[in-house]
Amino acid sequence: MFCPNCKSEYREGFKFCKDCDIELVKELPKEENEEFEEFVSIAATTDISIIPIVKSILDYAEMKYFIKGDMLQSVPGINNVMEIQVPKEDAQNAIALLKDLDIK
Repeated sequence: MFCPNCKSEYREGFKFCKDCDIELVKELPKEENEEFEEFVSIAATTDISIIPIVKSILDYAEMKYFIKGDMLQSVPGINNVMEIQVPKEDAQNAIALLKDLDIK
Protein backbone atom coordinates (compact mmCIF):
# COMPACT_ATOMS: atom_id res chain seq x y z
CA MET A 1 0.00 0.00 0.00
CA PHE A 2 1.27 3.46 -0.92
CA CYS A 3 0.32 7.06 -0.30
CA PRO A 4 -0.30 8.72 -3.69
CA ASN A 5 0.79 12.07 -2.24
CA CYS A 6 4.03 11.49 -0.27
CA LYS A 7 4.83 8.05 -1.79
CA SER A 8 5.26 6.42 1.66
CA GLU A 9 4.88 2.65 1.70
CA TYR A 10 2.61 0.92 4.23
CA ARG A 11 2.06 -2.71 5.21
CA GLU A 12 -1.14 -4.47 4.16
CA GLY A 13 -4.06 -3.57 6.40
CA PHE A 14 -3.43 0.17 6.52
CA LYS A 15 -6.03 2.29 4.73
CA PHE A 16 -4.87 5.92 5.19
CA CYS A 17 -1.56 7.78 5.18
CA LYS A 18 -0.84 8.99 8.71
CA ASP A 19 0.93 12.12 7.41
CA CYS A 20 -1.31 13.13 4.48
CA ASP A 21 -4.61 11.73 5.82
CA ILE A 22 -5.57 10.39 2.40
CA GLU A 23 -6.54 6.91 1.25
CA LEU A 24 -3.73 4.55 0.26
CA VAL A 25 -3.51 2.85 -3.14
CA LYS A 26 -2.13 -0.60 -4.06
CA GLU A 27 0.30 0.81 -6.68
CA LEU A 28 1.73 4.24 -7.37
CA PRO A 29 1.00 5.63 -10.82
CA LYS A 30 3.95 5.59 -13.20
CA GLU A 31 5.82 8.89 -13.16
CA GLU A 32 5.78 10.77 -16.45
CA ASN A 33 9.42 11.87 -16.20
CA GLU A 34 11.00 8.52 -15.36
CA GLU A 35 13.33 8.56 -18.33
CA PHE A 36 17.08 8.66 -17.91
CA GLU A 37 18.75 12.06 -18.12
CA GLU A 38 22.52 12.16 -18.55
CA PHE A 39 24.38 14.73 -16.44
CA VAL A 40 27.91 15.89 -17.30
CA SER A 41 30.51 17.76 -15.25
CA ILE A 42 31.11 21.29 -16.52
CA ALA A 43 33.43 22.55 -13.76
CA ALA A 44 35.02 21.59 -10.47
CA THR A 45 36.20 23.49 -7.42
CA THR A 46 37.40 23.03 -3.85
CA ASP A 47 36.15 26.52 -2.93
CA ILE A 48 32.90 25.95 -1.02
CA SER A 49 32.14 29.68 -1.03
CA ILE A 50 31.52 29.66 -4.79
CA ILE A 51 28.86 26.93 -4.67
CA PRO A 52 25.99 29.19 -3.46
CA ILE A 53 26.78 31.58 -6.33
CA VAL A 54 26.73 28.72 -8.85
CA LYS A 55 23.44 27.46 -7.43
CA SER A 56 21.81 30.89 -7.56
CA ILE A 57 22.87 31.44 -11.19
CA LEU A 58 21.59 28.04 -12.31
CA ASP A 59 18.40 28.41 -10.23
CA TYR A 60 17.74 31.80 -11.86
CA ALA A 61 18.19 30.16 -15.28
CA GLU A 62 15.75 27.42 -14.15
CA MET A 63 18.38 24.84 -15.05
CA LYS A 64 18.66 21.43 -13.42
CA TYR A 65 21.99 20.78 -11.73
CA PHE A 66 23.76 18.57 -9.24
CA ILE A 67 26.79 19.46 -7.12
CA LYS A 68 28.73 16.22 -6.70
CA GLY A 69 30.67 16.23 -3.41
CA ASP A 70 28.75 19.18 -1.92
CA MET A 71 27.63 17.25 1.17
CA LEU A 72 31.18 16.08 1.99
CA GLN A 73 32.29 19.66 2.65
CA SER A 74 30.64 19.51 6.06
CA VAL A 75 33.06 16.76 7.14
CA PRO A 76 36.01 18.33 9.01
CA GLY A 77 39.42 17.75 7.48
CA ILE A 78 38.18 16.90 4.00
CA ASN A 79 39.22 19.19 1.17
CA ASN A 80 36.86 17.69 -1.37
CA VAL A 81 36.54 18.60 -5.03
CA MET A 82 32.96 19.53 -5.91
CA GLU A 83 31.82 18.92 -9.48
CA ILE A 84 29.09 21.04 -11.02
CA GLN A 85 26.96 18.78 -13.18
CA VAL A 86 24.11 19.67 -15.54
CA PRO A 87 22.07 17.77 -18.12
CA LYS A 88 24.19 17.06 -21.18
CA GLU A 89 21.96 19.16 -23.44
CA ASP A 90 22.37 22.20 -21.12
CA ALA A 91 26.16 21.98 -20.74
CA GLN A 92 27.13 24.74 -23.18
CA ASN A 93 24.50 27.12 -21.83
CA ALA A 94 25.60 26.45 -18.22
CA ILE A 95 29.26 27.00 -19.12
CA ALA A 96 28.33 30.34 -20.67
CA LEU A 97 26.34 31.34 -17.58
CA LEU A 98 29.24 30.51 -15.26
CA LYS A 99 32.05 31.85 -17.47
CA ASP A 100 32.78 34.87 -15.24
CA LEU A 101 33.39 32.69 -12.19
CA ASP A 102 36.92 31.43 -11.75
CA ILE A 103 36.11 27.72 -11.94
CA LYS A 104 37.19 25.11 -14.46
